[in-house]
Amino acid sequence: MPDATAGVPASSERRGGPRGNVDAVGDIDTNTGIGSSAATGEEEVPYPSPIFSPEDPLDVLWVRAYQGEVLGEALFGKIADTLEDPDRAAKMRVLSLLERKTKEAIAPSLERAGLSTEPDPEMAALADALAVDMAWGDFLAATEAITVQYIPLYERIGELDPTERAASELLVAHEAALRSFARAEMRGDTGSSLDEINALAHMR
Repeated sequence: MPDATAGVPASSERRGGPRGNVDAVGDIDTNTGIGSSAATGEEEVPYPSPIFSPEDPLDVLWVRAYQGEVLGEALFGKIADTLEDPDRAAKMRVLSLLERKTKEAIAPSLERAGLSTEPDPEMAALADALAVDMAWGDFLAATEAITVQYIPLYERIGELDPTERAASELLVAHEAALRSFARAEMRGDTGSSLDEINALAHMR
């Protein structure tokens, strides 16, 4: 399978999770709110580290965005398989579908940039590692925090290449809808938490 990060400068390569970065040191430290404290062994929800730099070139941002959708699709699907609550599991499957449809929508942009649209095999392994038991509230808090960081990345893509503004705006809209879902669930608005996602044009 072709290397999905081909053409990305080594100094800029980071394993971007669907909603954060991963550092392969000791226990999995995802910076996505999924993991444990080395000192206590308890789950914690840290603030995510910055996922991009203003100096990152366009190809780095496209790869990070695309592989993030690859990972998100797999991760949300695996979380759905582990949940005993059927309503929450169904919502995770909608989130997985959102990531897949967003991935498919931006694939032509990567092709125009001469970048691979093959899934990075590390994303499947990472999804397995991240699909761990954690409190629903912690998952939502981590998701909301990381979406706040991804929106500027997607906006930066449109700034660097105005010809791909439509794809950039689609990415921003899908991330804002994911953030809306997390916030609604945390408020207890569980009956309407998927409304913004379902209203997206590419989800119809």
